[in-house]
Amino acid sequence: MGLPRSRYVEEGQEGIYHCYCRCVRRAFLYGYDAVTQRDFSHRKAWIVKRMEFLSGIFAIDVCGFAVLANHLHNILRTRPDIAASWSDHEIALRWLQLYPRKPQSKKRPVPPIENQIAAILASPDRIAQLRKRLSSISWFMGCLNEFIARAANAEDKVKGRFWEGRFKCQVLLDDASVIAGMVYVDLNLIRAGLADTPENSDFTSIQERIRDWQEANILAIATHPLPVDQPKSNPHVDSWLCPITSTPHRRGILDILETQYFDLVDQSGRILRQGKRGFINPDLAPILSRIGARPEAWIDTISRFGSKFHVAAGRLINLRNFANKIGVHRLTGLSAARASFS
Repeated sequence: MGLPRSRYVEEGQEGIYHCYCRCVRRAFLYGYDAVTQRDFSHRKAWIVKRMEFLSGIFAIDVCGFAVLANHLHNILRTRPDIAASWSDHEIALRWLQLYPRKPQSKKRPVPPIENQIAAILASPDRIAQLRKRLSSISWFMGCLNEFIARAANAEDKVKGRFWEGRFKCQVLLDDASVIAGMVYVDLNLIRAGLADTPENSDFTSIQERIRDWQEANILAIATHPLPVDQPKSNPHVDSWLCPITSTPHRRGILDILETQYFDLVDQSGRILRQGKRGFINPDLAPILSRIGARPEAWIDTISRFGSKFHVAAGRLINLRNFANKIGVHRLTGLSAARASFS
């Protein structure tokens, strides 16, 4: 079912979205191309670095990502409440960091930053518009994709499209769909046979989280040695990624511990690599049940999450309510929701 994004992505409202986009011509435009014998893998680092920069500008949480050879996955949470808390001056400053003024000529230099900020502050309507844009997934993805496209085309000395049209988007309606979508994204490289373990899945959010967690624990032990029989603490390292569990300073994305999420990804990845559904560890089954996912259907859910759902994913009742809200009779994924989520 083709729906305009304005029907199901509400600007100015908090929401969690699975966004994904693919390069044109299915080319390996940021991976290794066996045909041309050229390696574009360095562009993956461009994408991660750009996402990190944008997460510091936008009122948007990056909850998950995976960069593969020719496509990109993101899990994003819009935070208009954060944008609403910013002063007008901060809105103007953030926008100018995103789109700095460039000199039109040597005779017309860029005005001082204070003058640029003052020019934006002089228009309340402009401030309101920019405040809305700074919590918009369309503007976030646009700033990400345009930057990468321009850099790649400049490197290749070509013009034209880099991405296949606009990015695709799924609304994640509840905790069950959020955790399924995040695990689906984090296991992309393992599903593709490009990595054996989550910690070896390069350019993914799970690898980034595990490294941050390891650094935090190493630092904690170095500064505060614990007795041998006392378990290590699990301090949270300030990261550009949205934390799994809420901290005193930031709201988390899931109602489980960070280590529980790591275990869930690891156990799910092990089963996927075996090429069969297998069984979920009994210790993990209660976690899945608590968030509303069916343990017996979990592997099928995260293996085919992208194809099982279309514009939205979630429990059956939430999908039906969402369909009524946007004015459609039926959404793709109702049977999948019935099978995947309790």
